[in-house]
Amino acid sequence: MAQADQEIPIYDILPDLEPPHRQRLFFGHTQEEQLFLSSWLSGKMHHAWLLTGPKGIGKATFAYRAARFIFNEGAQSGSGFLQDMAAPTSMDSPDDSQAVHLVTNLAHPNLLVIDRPYDEKSKKFKTEITVDEVRRTVRFFGSTAGERTWRVCIVDPADDLNNNAANALLKILEEPPVRTIFFLISHAPGRLLPTIRSRCRRLGFSPLENPSLGEAIKQLAIADNEDTIKQLCESCDGSIRKAAELQSDEGLVLIHAFERLLTPPYNPDYETLNAFSETVAQRGKEDRFDGFSDLVHRYLTRQLHQRSGQEGTRSDELYPLARVWDEAQELIQQTRIFNLDKKQTVIEVMRMLAKASRGEQ
Repeated sequence: MAQADQEIPIYDILPDLEPPHRQRLFFGHTQEEQLFLSSWLSGKMHHAWLLTGPKGIGKATFAYRAARFIFNEGAQSGSGFLQDMAAPTSMDSPDDSQAVHLVTNLAHPNLLVIDRPYDEKSKKFKTEITVDEVRRTVRFFGSTAGERTWRVCIVDPADDLNNNAANALLKILEEPPVRTIFFLISHAPGRLLPTIRSRCRRLGFSPLENPSLGEAIKQLAIADNEDTIKQLCESCDGSIRKAAELQSDEGLVLIHAFERLLTPPYNPDYETLNAFSETVAQRGKEDRFDGFSDLVHRYLTRQLHQRSGQEGTRSDELYPLARVWDEAQELIQQTRIFNLDKKQTVIEVMRMLAKASRGEQ
C-alpha cells in the first residue's frame, strides 16, 4: 500500500504546485493518452510503460491519471474489454469515485509508489532509490488480490535507481505478476539499463505547446496576467514545473545567472562564476543544488536538440555535449552521495558546459 502523503514528505515537489498524485487537471498529450487507452481497450495491455520526456511536462501526472482510470474502469469491467458498456474516449475519472479518492491520497491498497526514501533521522531524502525500496514489491505483489483486481506500480523517477535497485526491478519486469502495470518515469532514459528499456513499451512525451501550455499556467494558478503567461510560455521550455519555478524569486535568480554564464562566447569570468556557485551551494538551501541539476539537464537537452537540427552538423560536433552530459550528471550524483563540496562541483560543471558549448573536446 502506498503511504499517505500526510505521514511522510513527498520528494521533489514545489510548494505552490499540487503534486502529481493530487493533480486532477491534465493538459495536452492527447496522442499519448489515446495510445494508452487503445492498448487498454484491446485487452492486451503491456505490463510496463516507460514514460519519457523532459522534467515537468506531465509524465508523473499521466501515471497517476492512468492509475485512477485503471482502478475505476477495472472495477467495473474486470478487464480491458468493455463488453456491455460504452468504451471510454478519454481517461477522465469521476470525482466521486472511491478509486479516484484513494489514489489522490496515496491510499489505494493496489498502488505502490517507488521513489527516493525519506530518512527520518537526517530529515532528508536519500540521494537515490535503493534496493530496499524495490524489495517492497515482494510484500505488495505477495498480497492476495482478486482475479479481477489490477495493481499499479509507479517508479518516479526510474533514473534515480541505483545499480542494485535497477537489477532487482529488472527481475520483476522479466516475470511480471498478473494484472500488474508498471509506470517507469524517466527524464533521461539513456541512463536506464538497456534490459529494463527493452521490457517496457515506451511512451514519449514532448514539451507542452500553446494553447495547452498557456492554459496550464493559467488554470494551475501559476500566473494570471496575460503578459506574464506569455513570458513564461516563451521561457519555460514547455515545462509546467519550470514555469512555476520561474515565478519564484529564487528560481529567477538562479536561472538568469545560469543563462548569463552560458552565453556566447561561453567564457564565464571567475568572479561571476564564484558568486553563482556560492548562491547554489548556500548552506540550508539544499533545493538550490537540485535546481542547478535541472538547469544543467535542460541546457544540455536544448543545446543537443538545437545543434542536431542545424543543417550540416556532423555527429562528431555533438560529441563534446554528449560526453559532458554523462560526466556532469555523474559528478552531480557523486556530490550528493558522498557529500562533496557543492560549490566546487558547480564551478567544475559550469566550466565543463562552457567548454563543450565552445565545441572543445
